[in-house]
Amino acid sequence: MGKADWAIVWVQLIAIAIAGTIFGLIRGAIGLASNPFVTTGGFNLGVYQALTVSGSTFSFIAVPLSFFILVGIQYLIARAFQGQGKFLTQGYTTLLYQTPIYIASYVLGLIPILGGIIGAALYIYSIVLNVYSIMAVHRLSGGRATAVVLIPIAVVFLLLFLCIVVLAAIFVVSTRTTP
Repeated sequence: MGKADWAIVWVQLIAIAIAGTIFGLIRGAIGLASNPFVTTGGFNLGVYQALTVSGSTFSFIAVPLSFFILVGIQYLIARAFQGQGKFLTQGYTTLLYQTPIYIASYVLGLIPILGGIIGAALYIYSIVLNVYSIMAVHRLSGGRATAVVLIPIAVVFLLLFLCIVVLAAIFVVSTRTTP
């Protein structure tokens, strides 16, 4: 924790973004090569390539933005639980485990089914490591650190569930025929 530095944080974020871009382009090329509808003219090939490239390069914005939002939310929750750590230290320790896990997930994402299963296991492992990181940085108990990590995840799942319910209700109402 004593080696926390903004330069190291940004180098790791850029490494994640570069890896995401490279493997996004590889995944797009594999999809382009394996999709017969794209190569037979059923879909504009230039549009597909533009979407793949723009989606991959978007990771240079999405990676730091999502990182700072998530770490910021966790930081605020940790401070609400009387956490004593600093934002820089929390971001640094988070990236120490996230960088290799993300890069491994990108590589494994190229494997059709097994990559997804291993990626899910790596995500669960990253949650465990995040709890330990929060415990160390903020000097919180295991229970409080677990709450800091799981509260944002629970809120996201709750919002997704509510969106699904609302979309299902809209679908049911729109398909209902009037007598």
